[in-house]
Amino acid sequence: MDRFWRGWRLILAGIGVAMLAILTGCVSQPLPEEGGLESAVPLTNTYWKLQEVAGDRVSETGAASEAHLILRDDGVANGFGGCNAFRGEYEVIDHRNLVFSRMGSTRRACQGEGDLEQALFEAMKNTAGVQMDGYRLQLLDADGDELAEFEAINQP
Repeated sequence: MDRFWRGWRLILAGIGVAMLAILTGCVSQPLPEEGGLESAVPLTNTYWKLQEVAGDRVSETGAASEAHLILRDDGVANGFGGCNAFRGEYEVIDHRNLVFSRMGSTRRACQGEGDLEQALFEAMKNTAGVQMDGYRLQLLDADGDELAEFEAINQP
């Protein structure tokens, strides 16, 4: 009889782990009705093209026009800073706070794009929140001030 109950306990534990994985996956994409994030596109799996960082508009010419960010469903953040590719992790907390961690990048030496890239990396380092509106994503600091602005490119 102990063997019977042990088998059921394993099955129930497996179901519990699966439910936890499903619930954890839901956290990576804030729901508009719960978090007040109103957007025409999802936060995750969207190509977010950098438009502005540290108060400076991004030029539409050269490699900087391709600076972008993609937040994956699995908590991985990756993109391109104008010179170097970057990758790390992110977490959405309480459907409004967004933090990046374990960020790293390639180390190519590029001319002219270093300032933009460093400003983007600094913005990501200081990000504490996120604001979405339509096709726009803003990274915010702890005081709610804008650090960087992105526009969704793969719009439906």
